[in-house]
Amino acid sequence: MTARMEGRGASIVTGGGRGIGRAVALALAGAGHQVCVLDTGVALDGSGPDPAPAEAVAVEIGELGGEALAVDVDARSRTAAEAVVERAGAWTGSPPSALVHAAGTLRDAMVHRASDEDWSEVLGSHLAVGVELTRAMAGPMRREGFGRIVYVGGAAGLVGNAGQAAYAVAKAGLFGLTRAVALEMAGRDVCVNYVAPFAFTRMTESVPPVTERLREYLRWAPLARPEDVAPLVAWLCSPAASGVTGQVFGARGAEMALWSQPRPVARLVEPGGWDAEALAAARARLEPHLVPLESEFDLFGGRPLAVGGHNG
Repeated sequence: MTARMEGRGASIVTGGGRGIGRAVALALAGAGHQVCVLDTGVALDGSGPDPAPAEAVAVEIGELGGEALAVDVDARSRTAAEAVVERAGAWTGSPPSALVHAAGTLRDAMVHRASDEDWSEVLGSHLAVGVELTRAMAGPMRREGFGRIVYVGGAAGLVGNAGQAAYAVAKAGLFGLTRAVALEMAGRDVCVNYVAPFAFTRMTESVPPVTERLREYLRWAPLARPEDVAPLVAWLCSPAASGVTGQVFGARGAEMALWSQPRPVARLVEPGGWDAEALAAARARLEPHLVPLESEFDLFGGRPLAVGGHNG
């Protein structure tokens, strides 16, 4: 472990007890961050809270020479998020300087079949936690003139995926939050970014192999590890990433990608105004620019490039 980041508050990592969150927590600690490991320890569907995962990672960081605080608060409400931030600030003596939001639950179902509880749980764990912690941390970051926020999103929120409407909506919301908060923090050394990871976690393991494409995807998925995503996230949380903000990155095994973002790709003008006839005539000019109806597995279902040639 290196010496802690001088003059910086804690880095809060949601979902820090497992998967990508755990890998990020360890990477940040290795880079000298004091890490608040925030994890309720719930099962994939959001049931059965357990403080043990957060505590185990905090102990692991301590044994490696770092500093960590385990917290198992559900931060999807304003009051709870503020309590987490206050506790992390009291622990280090200064406001938290970084947030990595990697937590989230999963209840896959077609849009018309998911229950109210399913929607509430998934939107709450992914989107509400990110929103409320950001609200609690944004003011101090503005005053301090330094901060780093990384939302661990997902390709489903940018591309879409059948059977994951709630998850896709939540991740798309985090993309919108990325852009809005990055713009609000412009002019300060507060950087806000979105990372779409591909890594073999309990979420990946839960994907049902209902098609040949998904079976192929799951066959090679272990080649992309949570540990492969962590270095990018840790770098985005470092002073070295100053000026990199409002961006969308992809991480999968040995691959790192910078994603494009929605911008107009075709512009048509109808001086007399648009009506059904004019729109029908314009369709031929729009057709070449229409985005194919592809899922994340259509785009990223192939074999990852493994780090170090490991076999998974």
